[in-house]
Amino acid sequence: MHLLFFGDEITDITSSVIKTETGVDAQNSITLLYPGGKMAVLNSSIQVLSDRQGIIYGTKGFLVVENINNFESISVYNTDRKLVGSYERPEQISGYEYQVLASKTAIEQGETQCPQMPHQTTLQVMKVMDELRKQWGIRYPFE
Repeated sequence: MHLLFFGDEITDITSSVIKTETGVDAQNSITLLYPGGKMAVLNSSIQVLSDRQGIIYGTKGFLVVENINNFESISVYNTDRKLVGSYERPEQISGYEYQVLASKTAIEQGETQCPQMPHQTTLQVMKVMDELRKQWGIRYPFE
């Protein structure tokens, strides 16, 4: 999600990880720095129950995404921390409808990628993941 807001010009990646006995990354904290004083702080865990919220803070307010994995609602707050907007997720079947529709449109228009998630963004996400695995000492059998 962070790349979709701040872009792919990451200036620094720091992280911490707790692994299971078998070496699986069970819990982590990741901090990504971007130009202009922007920062993304990410956490995930298979060991605890989280609230699944995603919060984006800005100079004019903040927004809260309920269920960052498959958003249910977005609440927007102003600088006085007053709710100024609320958006509910449309009814869905699987949560992948938007991906199917974007792919359908791209195919119909003769495109080889979707503008909502271009190949370059996917490659940048993989570069971040590769750097995290390097920091954590995680190697796949084929490497």
